[in-house]
Parts: sequence; structure tokens; C-alpha cells
Amino acid sequence: MITFEGAAKIYPDGTVAVAHLDLTVESGRTTVFVGPSGSGKTTSLRMINRMVEPTHGTIRVDGVDIRDQDPALLRRSIGYVIQQAGLFPHRTILDNIATVPMLLGWRRGKARARAAELMELVGLEPAQAKRYPHQLSGGQQQRVGVARALAADPPILLMDEPFSAVDPVVRTSLQDELLRLQQELHKTIVFVTHDIDEAVRLGDRIAVYRPGGELAQYDTPERLLAEPVDEFVESFVGYDRGVRRLSFFPASELSLRQDVVFDAEDRVERARDAVVSDGEPWALVVDERRAPLGWVGARQLTEAPAGVTLGSLELAPFGHVFHVANDSLRAALDAAVLSPAGRAVGVDTDGSVLGVVSQADLGTAIWSVSE
Repeated sequence: MITFEGAAKIYPDGTVAVAHLDLTVESGRTTVFVGPSGSGKTTSLRMINRMVEPTHGTIRVDGVDIRDQDPALLRRSIGYVIQQAGLFPHRTILDNIATVPMLLGWRRGKARARAAELMELVGLEPAQAKRYPHQLSGGQQQRVGVARALAADPPILLMDEPFSAVDPVVRTSLQDELLRLQQELHKTIVFVTHDIDEAVRLGDRIAVYRPGGELAQYDTPERLLAEPVDEFVESFVGYDRGVRRLSFFPASELSLRQDVVFDAEDRVERARDAVVSDGEPWALVVDERRAPLGWVGARQLTEAPAGVTLGSLELAPFGHVFHVANDSLRAALDAAVLSPAGRAVGVDTDGSVLGVVSQADLGTAIWSVSE
């Protein structure tokens, strides 16, 4: 547990970086500091390992005042990941990861064995161990940075905008990796970002900072989105916070229609009788493995000659699917909005269609959970 008690950082020229911060970071959870540039989030993080010394107040780690600890020893006991990974360019990937254990007195063989384990843990290939940082992509370098921070198995991990320098696809992949690692390792993570979407995705608790180094709100992601405390937080979170909040409601509780799903080998008469007569404008066509092929409209079914199969018709694309067991209402809504049929296709973990849901039915489901 990390506690800030009236912690502040005021520079000699009077600049207030952090103003009287009272906050508790829970053990084994991910706490995200988020806010605009210059709001004090990075300074708050760096005060934890004394890279920035507090001007006032107290910061305790597991009940011990950080000022009672040697700064160098404190930093070696806390993992630290920064934006550009901060790797040593002249050391191999393996030795970069082994740096902190060796500083702590580990034997070289033991430190390198630990580094090899961590390479696998963060998704790096063994063949990359002997490479140098410049031979890796930005995303791979960030994975090395995370592995190095975990090398001595610290209970606390500080992450200062670690994924902001990579492209969106790599960033999502790194976020997925961090979520997976945290589920396995249960570290106390303090994560700094300026991106509210990243904060909501990663954080168990989120601290929103306002300009002037003041803490505006400290809450769970769901509560932050549902009940911002003032206009600043509401504006920072964004006016689409209602859509973001859907990320916290599982898609598994949706009622899916299976009666509008047909095999590609089915005759048009079968779909016409079941769909057109029911006033449903679309039918979904699947292959023999129940993987989605596309949509066929009621007008096509009405005009198609008798005896032809659904697979022989020109099908509209199905857009993208959502995974019923793992995805949220937000993912289902996104799939419905992007579908030319205005319907989302729900699949199981193998990609087999479980059913479809319309925007209207999604609206009903969203209304019921938002009450």
C-alpha cells in the first residue's frame, strides 16, 4: 500500500507541481494517474521512489516513510518503466533485463536465468536475447522495459506513460499484455497517462488531476464515468462517457436471436418463410462451421428465384463480430453500428455464431443497465 498524506511539491520559484495530495494506492491493484499536461501526475509518481523529493507531507510505502529509506535502495526495490524504455544501448536484451538483479548482488547466471524467464512472460522470443535495443521495434523495446522492471520481483511497479510513444495497434497489444501480467502477478501498479481511454481500460482506480497539481476525483472507472464530481472532470472524461461506461457491462447477458441465422446451403424459401413473414429485414448466412459469411436482405429473399441457395446470393458484409463470453456491451454496440444491417453478430471463442442482436434490442439492454 502507498499512502500520500498532504504530499506536495513546490519549486523554489513558487511553481506548484503537486498541491496537498491525500491518496491511498491499494496493494495488488492498478491505480492510474491521469490529467492534462502539467497537472502533477508524473511528479506524484516520481515522488514515490524519491526521484522527486516532496516539499511537504508524507509518503509511506507499506507504512514506512520513504524519507527513512536510502533513495538508491528504495529505487531498486521498485520497478520503473518510462516512455522510451530507457534501455542501455550497449547491452544485450538479456543483460538489460538482468541489470537490477545484478545490482542487488545476484550471480550473473541467476540474473540471466531470471531475465530469460521474463522474456517469455512478456512475449519476447528467446532468439531476441542476444540482440541490442536498436534491433527491436518500439513495442518490443517497451516489453523489455517492463521485463527489466519486473526482474527483481518488486511488489511495486511505477509506469510513466510507457505506451504513449508507440502506434495505436502496438499500444493496444501492450495494454493487453499488461492486463494479462497483472492478472497473473498482482503487483501494486501506479500508471501515468494522459489518455482517459487507457486509464479506464487499465485502472482499478483512477486519480484525475486538474491543472495546478490538485486531485479532482479519485474513483473506480465506472463511478468516474457515471458520476464526475464537477465540470472539469466531466469535460476531461469526455461527452461520450456513457458509451465508455458500457465497457463495464458484459455482453453475455444479451438475448440473441438465432431464428434469423441460416446455413449457406439453405434454400431461399426457408429464410423467406422465417424472416420476411416475421417482418425481419435481414438474415445472417453462415458456413458449415457456423462462421458468418454475410447478410441477405428481405428484398433479396423476396425477389430471388425459388430453389437457389442463400450462399449463391450476393451477401452484404457482416462487419465485425463481438465475443459473447468475453466482450462488453460497448463492443456489441460498436459491432451493430458498423454493420450494414444494423445488427451485431455474437460468436463463441471458436468464432461460431451464437446469434445476432439489433440496435433496438441493444438500446433496451443498455437502458436497463443504466437505470
